Amino acid sequence: MTKLQVPKATKYGLLLISLIQSHTSKGSEITINNTKEYKVEQLKNANNMNYRGVVYDVGLQFSPGPFSVDPFSPEQVKHDMKVISKELHANSVRIEGEEIQRLVVATEAAHEAGLKVLFNPWKMNADAEETIKYMAQAAVAAEKLRKKGVDLVFVAGCEYTIFSQGAFPGETFNDRVMFMVTNGGVPGHGPEKTRAMDDANKKLNEILAKICKGVRANFNGKITYSSGTWEEVNWDLFDIVGIDYYRRGETEEEYLRKLEQYRSDKPLLVMEVGSCAYEGAAVKGDGGFAVFQGVNPDGTIIYQDGIIPVRSEKEQADYVETQVNILSKSGIEGVFVYVFAFPIMPFSEEKGKDMDMTSYALVKTYPKHDPRFQKLPNWEYKEAFHRLADLYGKMAEAQN
Repeated sequence: MTKLQVPKATKYGLLLISLIQSHTSKGSEITINNTKEYKVEQLKNANNMNYRGVVYDVGLQFSPGPFSVDPFSPEQVKHDMKVISKELHANSVRIEGEEIQRLVVATEAAHEAGLKVLFNPWKMNADAEETIKYMAQAAVAAEKLRKKGVDLVFVAGCEYTIFSQGAFPGETFNDRVMFMVTNGGVPGHGPEKTRAMDDANKKLNEILAKICKGVRANFNGKITYSSGTWEEVNWDLFDIVGIDYYRRGETEEEYLRKLEQYRSDKPLLVMEVGSCAYEGAAVKGDGGFAVFQGVNPDGTIIYQDGIIPVRSEKEQADYVETQVNILSKSGIEGVFVYVFAFPIMPFSEEKGKDMDMTSYALVKTYPKHDPRFQKLPNWEYKEAFHRLADLYGKMAEAQN
């Protein structure tokens, strides 16, 4: 098996595969496009979200080696931002990446396209001291953009406990995820939450407090954080509550009921939601990547149990449409669908080599050896893009 730099949900899913799949196989199947609404009196802002968004990756380093976006093309970014604004009918984009200059380039392109920006610097596997300094530096760049008139919210981290050092014990991503699993970080599975988990969450908030202090010293706009559901964040530190909130087999009512714990007097954003594009992916939610387990020397993919999934762009599109519809009726401030493009997992027409179907991308990127990769754009629309574009378009019309 050759080593492949796999995205976050892959690594996370592989470690939690037994827990996640046990949960989803016993849970209720997701009813797609149902007409039943979640009715509670306080839901006055149905279909009136301030943020109709998508996540946009400009390059993350999930493991040593190249970034998840390589090469980085400002021309491609500029094109994509126009597509996100004019064709997807989004009004906002969460831009995540490690290199601050890439974030700046993408933010300027988004602003030019008329989009609001969630500016998300992300240096993976750094310790607390390095992260605090890095975030403060990124805040300087963000403030310059804000002063130029960019509508910008600073995202001061994402799922820090597993992607960075200092809160959960462990030198590696795998170590930290294993700590989470064995100390009650997956509700309903494994042990009850332990004292060690409580202590780790205290460390998390101590680190987040220092990050926020450094960011606010350099940035005068609003700040949020992209929290994992296992993290107990002190939201007093932030202006906006942000949660990565995937649905994995729950009923609509259960999914929305769990969302209630994050409500406060502050705006609430769902920072990530999405699905892979193969049959059976919907009930796995953020665990959908787990069927992908590596790559053979000949380029064919190693799948869980040796079974090649059946590509289904319809499954992904149904999930995205259903979840955004549900969330739009819940009174939240906005939603960001994960993810616009994910070139590290390209599309292939060759049997057994299609990585795209185990990604969450709304467009399928061609592999680097394909001549189409050199064109602008280097991707093709998927059904989920068109479905989300139709939904966001209707929301935009309703708001206008």
